Amino acid sequence: MREEHQTPDGTEAAFYAAFAATDLTAMDRVWQDGDETVCIHPGGAFLLGKSAVMQSWAEILGGSAPPRIDYRLLSRIAAPDLEIHLVEESIRAGGDPNAQPNRVISTNVYARGASGWRMRVHHASLPLMARRGTPGSGHQLH
Repeated sequence: MREEHQTPDGTEAAFYAAFAATDLTAMDRVWQDGDETVCIHPGGAFLLGKSAVMQSWAEILGGSAPPRIDYRLLSRIAAPDLEIHLVEESIRAGGDPNAQPNRVISTNVYARGASGWRMRVHHASLPLMARRGTPGSGHQLH
């Protein structure tokens, strides 16, 4: 088993490293094989199955300049063979450290199989609203 697939955190780091390097081969190693793999890119369609998911990554990564990607784990739900991460991504196109980053919120789901931990679901979306107030500040959703 490859070192990056020994833990969900290792698989997540490998996912973002592959994305930042625009490395389709490394991206392919991150994803779980099979028809139950799911990916939804910001504003994109529901992609079901590893073939569809990898075709989308080929289109995204092909010919583009490597972006600069920073990410931070916001929340984690763990079970013995499944782990869900809520992640905030900060993506700068072309890797320009001075460019305004795009903020993306992603739900990443990892499943453990015979060959270690693999990504099973990646659902990324752009936040609709800027953060307003803080908990306890009197702002309510409903």
